[in-house]
Amino acid sequence: MAVARQPSQSNTMLYAVITFVALFIIATVFAVVYYVKSEEYRTQAELAKDDLNAVANPAEKGTLARIVGKPEEGRSYLGTLQKVADDLYSFIIGQPPSTDVPATVKFNEISMAIDSLNKNVLVLGQDVNPAVGLNGVGLLKTIEDLKQKLENTRAEVANLQGINDTLQLDLADAAAKAEQERQKFVAELDQFQTQADQIRNRFDSLQQNMQDSTAEQVKTFQDKLEEEQARLRQKQLDLQETEKKLGESDTLLKDAMTKLEAIKPKPDREVQAYQPDAQIVRVDLQSGIVYLDAGISDHVYRGLTFAIYDRNKPILEEGQNKAEIEVFQVAEQVCAARIIKSDKKNPVVMEDLVVNLIWDRKGANQFVVAGEFDFNNDGRIDADGTQRIKELIERWGGRVTEAVTVDTDFLVLGAEPASPPRPTQDELDIDPMSQQRYELSNQKAKAYTELLDKATNLGIPVFNQKRFMYLIGYDTLLTKNPTP
Repeated sequence: MAVARQPSQSNTMLYAVITFVALFIIATVFAVVYYVKSEEYRTQAELAKDDLNAVANPAEKGTLARIVGKPEEGRSYLGTLQKVADDLYSFIIGQPPSTDVPATVKFNEISMAIDSLNKNVLVLGQDVNPAVGLNGVGLLKTIEDLKQKLENTRAEVANLQGINDTLQLDLADAAAKAEQERQKFVAELDQFQTQADQIRNRFDSLQQNMQDSTAEQVKTFQDKLEEEQARLRQKQLDLQETEKKLGESDTLLKDAMTKLEAIKPKPDREVQAYQPDAQIVRVDLQSGIVYLDAGISDHVYRGLTFAIYDRNKPILEEGQNKAEIEVFQVAEQVCAARIIKSDKKNPVVMEDLVVNLIWDRKGANQFVVAGEFDFNNDGRIDADGTQRIKELIERWGGRVTEAVTVDTDFLVLGAEPASPPRPTQDELDIDPMSQQRYELSNQKAKAYTELLDKATNLGIPVFNQKRFMYLIGYDTLLTKNPTP
């Protein structure tokens, strides 16, 4: 019996082994599959973590709500931040951004726009003082400052226009009165001339009749002629009296104009000389360099000098400046100048006036030069002083003429030529040329006086040597090097 049961037990063990092996294989397969899937999920988790860190690092994740604020409905924090960036781009650039343009490109365009504004603000120079922050020009603050300055300028222009209108009315009244006096005098003169012509015609007629008449007729006509001549002399006396009264009226008119000027002075004739010729765009006091908005295109060249004056302070009578600069480097539209004279207590600033009486970027000023000049201040007149002034003017772009006309811009006067006493006969015997020198000196003195009188009558600004050197910024260099 025991032997008969052994096959069944063997089969049972075989089935158990087979079942165990099958379960082991199944478990192994499941373990391998689970491992592969877990590695895949772990890799995806690492990639997702890296992507999340690229969007926000761990420190930023905790403050994401504080940085972005409350996200808009239907948007994530990143989507809300992107919309804020697009709105900021539209606000600054003035147009919506392209949807396929990265944020870095958008902010690069904003940076380029602000950089362009920064350059334009610097070109404005002293007209605007841009508000500069950590990243460049502060747009809103700069615009607000420009608006305030524009309003102030408009108010100042309106005020100056009112003053100009008042001066124009005063000038028109004075011109009308002068014209009335002139017309009255011309009418009286025409009347006297008509009477004189009538008397002359009658005289000619009488003279013709005298030739054909008897001695008695001649005497009668001569008596009439003498009577008419007496009347003519009386008319001439009356005319002289009228001219005398006209001269007195002219004197009274001049006195009245003088009193009027004392109450309300005329506009400064020399204001043209103090107009700014260039603008300061940058000042580097540490290096002693000033940058101006004029360059090769404005005919600026190395060696050109400028005088610097305070914008809000009146210019002294002698024309003294606060600083002098000399151009040493020139580009197309800007130039650099070294400071050759300045006051440490009153340094050069961007708002200062830059003046050169000779140089003008818009054209050439016309000068007349007369008198005698002493460049080295040794008390002796330089024989070639006038010629040296003329050469300096022409070298710096000005034009020199000999006569004062309405086209003359400025008159530069040295010392008045001295008039020596007339040479005696003994002096002529010793030096026959002394008479010629005497006459030449008198001619120079007369020409000097005539030029000054004509410039005064035409309202042309007159400058002596010292004021001239101050206004072209050459006084310091002239002291160092007396040869201009």
